[in-house]
Amino acid sequence: MIQPGTIDNIQGINTLAMDIITAIRTRRSVRKFKRDPVPLDLLKNIIEMATWAPSATNRQGWRFIIVDDPKIKQEMIDNGGAVIINNSPCGILVIYREKTRNLRYLDYIQSGAAAIQNLLLTAQSYGLGSCWVCHLPTKAALRRILKIPKGFSPIAYILLGYKEKEPVQVPRKYPLDSVIGHNAFNYQGLDEEKNALKMFLTNMLIRVYYSAPVFIKKKFLNKFIDRKFVKKFEN
Repeated sequence: MIQPGTIDNIQGINTLAMDIITAIRTRRSVRKFKRDPVPLDLLKNIIEMATWAPSATNRQGWRFIIVDDPKIKQEMIDNGGAVIINNSPCGILVIYREKTRNLRYLDYIQSGAAAIQNLLLTAQSYGLGSCWVCHLPTKAALRRILKIPKGFSPIAYILLGYKEKEPVQVPRKYPLDSVIGHNAFNYQGLDEEKNALKMFLTNMLIRVYYSAPVFIKKKFLNKFIDRKFVKKFEN
């Protein structure tokens, strides 16, 4: 559970945050955490930095739900969330007000994602591990579990905690010049969609899974899906 405290007296944390370039280059998704609680003041500081992100028309429509109750985390998993939700002592669900005139580009999702990136980089600068998770229950289920009112949309859940070990550094997949176009799109080095039919069938199966009753997910589907279909990572 979250413990109160002040950032200045958090053991093992250098309150002089690392520079932004170092934070960007060293941040990695972490899925293995110590069980040590994260002080509430530190979580609030991380969230404050998230609120300095850009937002469409400066709406600043984000909200943040700190989750450290094991029962709530398990309910999220039982309803279709990733099993790694239980790996971290706490997490933050980032939600955003859906009201927008820009439905083509879904600017509320972009605004929420900008806040998430600030959150991840700030966590990294304080020596915490984090992981951006979108393998979650349906939005309707999350609204019920966490009492989210209509008009707010869950964007992603962020695992947070002290790293069990330092993550392995992962190189970038493509040379820089292959991902930069100059006045036109650059196709060089980018993967093409090889199996559209497989992607379509996968999405159909996901829809069937989410429509299944919770007791079916808990008893038969969740462990099987995690074992057979969820990608595993070294970090």
